[in-house]
Amino acid sequence: MRLITSFFAVAAAAACILPASVRAETTTEMPVHYNGGLGFHNVTAPLGGRWWLDGQKIGIDLGIGFGSTPAPSYDENLNSWALEVGVPIVLKNWDKVHVLFRPGFLYESQEVEMSNPPDPFATDDQKSFSLIAEIEAEIFIVDNFSVSASEGIGFFNVDPAGGGDSSSSFGTLGNNFSHIGFHVYFFGGKAN
Repeated sequence: MRLITSFFAVAAAAACILPASVRAETTTEMPVHYNGGLGFHNVTAPLGGRWWLDGQKIGIDLGIGFGSTPAPSYDENLNSWALEVGVPIVLKNWDKVHVLFRPGFLYESQEVEMSNPPDPFATDDQKSFSLIAEIEAEIFIVDNFSVSASEGIGFFNVDPAGGGDSSSSFGTLGNNFSHIGFHVYFFGGKAN
């Protein structure tokens, strides 16, 4: 938990101390869209949306995902779910583009089969979380409809089912237009 708090503290500090030249480059030209919309940032948690706060310079992303698949050895299902939270911060605008810094957090839980027939069906959960810092390009195809892509770095932790030791990794990532989402803005007023 201390790692998560530290990550978001660093991300918030980076957003607050952006060089004045970057902030000064943000023009009055900005995409025209409502404050709130449905869509997703990550295909793992595709049911969600984005809400821009006053002035549309900082927002909140929230996404959820869930699923159920047949167990390999039993006539049972294995369930999974995911929750993603992010904070898009506008670094630069043009007429139809936002360039965003986006710190985010993704938590996933997947049931795993832990027994073999004829033993009774038993499961345990594999859990993972990701702390990610990305630069995202949100491109508005038309007013109130955007697609996006991103690149960044992340810290990834997996706690395996069955009580094994958790493992961590760190690395770069990139999401193209087929992997990262869209937003359709249609409620909540527009920026002044």
